Amino acid sequence: MEQNEIMKAFERLYNKMVTSKEPKYMSIFGGVMKCMMKDIADWRPDVAQEYIDRLEAINWYNYLSKKEATQVVSGMEPEGGWNTSEWESCINAQGICLEEEPYYNKWAMYTAMNMVYSDSIKTIAKIAGKPLTEMTQEERFNAVHLLALDKLKDKDEVFNVRKYFGV
Repeated sequence: MEQNEIMKAFERLYNKMVTSKEPKYMSIFGGVMKCMMKDIADWRPDVAQEYIDRLEAINWYNYLSKKEATQVVSGMEPEGGWNTSEWESCINAQGICLEEEPYYNKWAMYTAMNMVYSDSIKTIAKIAGKPLTEMTQEERFNAVHLLALDKLKDKDEVFNVRKYFGV
């Protein structure tokens, strides 16, 4: 079989498993996926780690891997407020919770905060009643953090970081 034929066969079997209420289909599919992951881990541990990172999304409403987050943030227009090391320094200095199960992991928070900064920092300054240049880094960080929490912990679950950024 050629690659496109293999992928069509995979998609056909995957769709049958997903739409079925038959537990044995999930068991068969899961067993094959375990074998595939072992092969990938043997041949390319870096690629296997990327797949594991993506599967972690099962555990969170909002989840991104560090690689996904840095790619998203690097493409923001206008730019976000922090690179990863600046953001981690601010988070640690203020003792802010990095992750809150099941709402968000660290990299979803990083991305949401940069999104809020990119989209709304001028509005935040207006609400604060100060020119942006007069707001301290701590004031900016705290305001952006609170708005990012609103998105990540939205009770309606309208915001989803993976869907929003097409990850």
